[in-house]
Amino acid sequence: MTRRCRYALVALAGFLGTRAWALQDPTRPTDPALFFGSGHSIATPDWTLQSVLSSADRRIAVINGTRVREGDRIGSARVVSIQPSHVVLRTGSRNLTLQLWDNNAKKVTP
Repeated sequence: MTRRCRYALVALAGFLGTRAWALQDPTRPTDPALFFGSGHSIATPDWTLQSVLSSADRRIAVINGTRVREGDRIGSARVVSIQPSHVVLRTGSRNLTLQLWDNNAKKVTP
């Protein structure tokens, strides 16, 4: 094999190796910040209550992917209270209640 062919094969192997490196592994775990929030406040006028964690010693809500506690700020609002089914935000001179689920949900009786 000539020297030129060896260089060509090495260059081709290097090129193919970098292409394989760029492929994404489908079994790789996703970034937890996408699901649990990054802990940083985000400034957005539309708030969506995603979950509430309530125990005897703490209450945490996830709003727009950001974990908040009572007294924390999210955008231009302050978290006034966290209840199992809703969160009250104070923005400007008004209170805004974010519901965890729709109050009009149908109840199934056995």
